Amino acid sequence: MSGVPGAAAEWSQVTRGADVVVEARDVVRVYGSGEARVVALGGVSLSVGRGQFVAIMGPSGSGKSTLLHCLAGLDSPTSGSVLIAGEDLAGMGDKQLTAVRRDRLGFVFQAFNLLPTLSAKENILLPLRLAHRKPDEDWYEAVINALGIADRLDHRPSQLSGGQQQRVAVARALAGRPEVVFADEPTGALDTASAASLLQALAGMCHNLGQTVVMVTHDENAAATTDRIIRLRDGHITTDNPTHHHGAPAHHSTHHHAAPASPTMPPAPAAGPAPAGDFQATVPVPTRRPTTRDDRPTQPPTGPSQTRRMH
Repeated sequence: MSGVPGAAAEWSQVTRGADVVVEARDVVRVYGSGEARVVALGGVSLSVGRGQFVAIMGPSGSGKSTLLHCLAGLDSPTSGSVLIAGEDLAGMGDKQLTAVRRDRLGFVFQAFNLLPTLSAKENILLPLRLAHRKPDEDWYEAVINALGIADRLDHRPSQLSGGQQQRVAVARALAGRPEVVFADEPTGALDTASAASLLQALAGMCHNLGQTVVMVTHDENAAATTDRIIRLRDGHITTDNPTHHHGAPAHHSTHHHAAPASPTMPPAPAAGPAPAGDFQATVPVPTRRPTTRDDRPTQPPTGPSQTRRMH
């Protein structure tokens, strides 16, 4: 695939056979014209399967934010296409895109963006109330318990620590059971222990509930908790490899084309003790995501995937 060198091409082929949630096909994004013309994305292709936790990394100006905006329907590619669960965003009008972002995507940012006058529970359920949707109680309870905030739901943001506020923001993004959550530096404002605990909870949701998360980060330690790391430079993918904790080979440069040893997603790493922080994900994550969604059966993750985004 264009924009996916070497081993990354193998990953894309494997993901196509899985339940693909996010797909970019030769996405190009150009800003300006003439001497002011800037190519932010130079033909990026990728796919991300259900249940995968993916990190997008790259230096400033690599195109991470632009890619994220295109994948999430916040910006339109100059050429190429983006599909969410098989639906092409290109032919959608503003109302359709708004509905997709509201009902099928979740967003987590470095800033918590909680309303100070609402309780944690009210913040979590606000997007559903605005959409006139009732929460799936089983899914809601699974999210709250996995994030360890069941005893903080009546608190307002000012009564919560930074780590707790970010967990409320994550719960808000997950409450509607989105196809994919796009996370932009979600641990950037957290201390090390709280960040590690949040990442552990996100990984558990991906591996046990089938949630898909695409995270942009500058933190190598944060990226190491994911299933795969996609690296960008100058609007192009340079490497796309599984992480070492899945028993995968070392990262390949763009000049090496060795494929991963196995075409199936490696098993999740054995759970270790939760790091000490202001929060620990001690509540076991439920074994599966609710079985239906809009009368469509959900599927457990069956293969690796890919996703990206820019900063």
